[in-house]
Amino acid sequence: MSARRDEIVSIARKLFAEHGYVSTSMRDIADATGLLPGSLYTHFKSKAKLVEEIVSVFYRDLLAAQEAASTAPGTSADRFRMMLRATYRVCEAHPDELTILHYDWKELSTLDEIAEVREISVRTLVTWRKVIKEGIADGTLRASMSPELVTRIATGAIHAMLDPVRYKEQPANKKGNPVEQLEQMLLSGLLANHTEEGTMR
Repeated sequence: MSARRDEIVSIARKLFAEHGYVSTSMRDIADATGLLPGSLYTHFKSKAKLVEEIVSVFYRDLLAAQEAASTAPGTSADRFRMMLRATYRVCEAHPDELTILHYDWKELSTLDEIAEVREISVRTLVTWRKVIKEGIADGTLRASMSPELVTRIATGAIHAMLDPVRYKEQPANKKGNPVEQLEQMLLSGLLANHTEEGTMR
């Protein structure tokens, strides 16, 4: 029973990522898994419960990785760097979940079934802002930076770096380590004559 359930989740995840949550019906999922629609409902009572199981795994992994990074030893700038790497690593490991959340969030965010996922989503952003505020307080991050804006830039950049839909026809040149390049841009800036100390000054 558990193996069959895992198979359904795996197939549904691919369908949601490829065709979108709204455009994928329970019948589509049943057909892809070789089940009758009625049999599918014995495993998941709704499409919303199915997508909840899919995205909740991603968010639990993401929050755990970010909380570990946010409490690691070192300066807040060090922890910010660890947050970038942890977030990138989890997102890279969950490409389908990232696609579903990015392109279907407007619809998903209205579902009662993913109330807990919404709460975890907020907690991940709070964790980002906490690290940035601590960096401003300890002087390792520039005080003129807005924690909210930096959070949006960092998370948005990671999504863009890994987005297989928007940039399908323009794949990124992965020369070097992508997340290290993101670190350099956010922590040292783009100017060629800027000091590359790894902290905002």
